[in-house]
Amino acid sequence: MRTIEEDILSWSKDFLELPNEALGGKPVCPYAKMARTHGLLKIVVESSADDLLERVVYECNHFKDSGKEICIIACPDLSVTGDELDNYTHTLNYVFVPKDVYLMAFHPEGYDEPVEFLENGDWESHNEFLMVLIQPFEKLEQASANLEKIGFYESWDKDYYESTVTKRKTYRRLL
Repeated sequence: MRTIEEDILSWSKDFLELPNEALGGKPVCPYAKMARTHGLLKIVVESSADDLLERVVYECNHFKDSGKEICIIACPDLSVTGDELDNYTHTLNYVFVPKDVYLMAFHPEGYDEPVEFLENGDWESHNEFLMVLIQPFEKLEQASANLEKIGFYESWDKDYYESTVTKRKTYRRLL
């Protein structure tokens, strides 16, 4: 059985980085491989939901000095619901986006309706856990704008696009 860290690395290599039929053969995340292979990814596993928020704040406060492009904090304690996790990250974005740090949450409760390209095909996690992704806001916005220009998002589910890309854009007003 894989550890949570091994699951995250496998998710990147065996799902995010591979061509996805629902996206016209494009990978779900065209930047994941570079972050993983160039040592720009930090994975932290926090075992308790009681300590999760404190860990997220700590990693956000130290992110700019970490030399990483992405920090993924994973937690197998699912006593934090998807709505609570979304509320945490939304609130923290008001604090950290002005400091060029952006948070995005993923919870195994998922979405009300399945998003076709997020259906993992043959890939399966060996563990159940939530994740908070921390990334540099400005760099993420620039990369997203570049993807927009080449039509990357055209095959994305509209609701998923709204809940990720459009939602992130709303934080621009904090700058």
